[in-house]
Amino acid sequence: MGRLRPVWQLDFIKTLTDKGIAFTEEEDNELVFLDQQQVAIHLVSLTDPGTPADFIALQTQQQQQNRYVVHLWEDIWQSRREQVLARIASILGLNKTLHGRKGKIISINQAQADEFLWQHHIQGSAKTKYKFGLMIGEELVGVALFSAARPMKSIGPDYRSYELVRFASQMGFTVTGGFSKLLKHFINLVQPNDLMSYADRDWSLGHAYDASGFKMVNTTEPLMMWLDLKDYSRKTMLRLPAALLDSLKPLDKTKQRQFLIENNYLPVFNTGNLKYILYL
Repeated sequence: MGRLRPVWQLDFIKTLTDKGIAFTEEEDNELVFLDQQQVAIHLVSLTDPGTPADFIALQTQQQQQNRYVVHLWEDIWQSRREQVLARIASILGLNKTLHGRKGKIISINQAQADEFLWQHHIQGSAKTKYKFGLMIGEELVGVALFSAARPMKSIGPDYRSYELVRFASQMGFTVTGGFSKLLKHFINLVQPNDLMSYADRDWSLGHAYDASGFKMVNTTEPLMMWLDLKDYSRKTMLRLPAALLDSLKPLDKTKQRQFLIENNYLPVFNTGNLKYILYL
């Protein structure tokens, strides 16, 4: 008899069944396979999740079998369930299609960006200088956020690099041409020398960037974070509340870890990012 799955994993599997998404399981395995085993969902519990090296080895092994791997953490499922299901539906090609060429680009404010992205992007929103939306009719169907200029004097005195910080389309829809339409609008507006962005290795193979002319230039290291169990927010050590950081200062690393766990934090991580640059 195989081991029993944790409650949250059973909830995920039941939800797939309720949504009519076919899947297969292997006994004593944290993987759930979708799309005739072309997609592997790695279910990561907060208790003893393993290490980043374990995750990257799993990615490599599964990708050698032409499988798309997603690392789905327990806290992400619990806090961003609808966004997770929408992303899986997108990966499986279950989205409806909207045609971006029919849309128009508008500038939006931070509140509008936040409302859309917290609803439609797994990672939520971010504060940025440039914020644009794609409207089809009277409906906002896509949002892209871009950073302010970053001078790159080592390349040239007037060289300016920008970052695409977020892009999302409305859950349940693929907006064909929407991503490139928003990119072109921003490029025409600010005339950057390059545009960089990051693809989350837990969820993405970077295909949208490849298709839009970006070049993958680097892979960043896994990022260690702390999960606040009160609201399921993830924070790096430096982003922890000031009072908590003050309490950690006199402690060594082992005692810091124990102190944080006693204060309702758990260690988590991601597998890093794929760094892309669009040279213009």
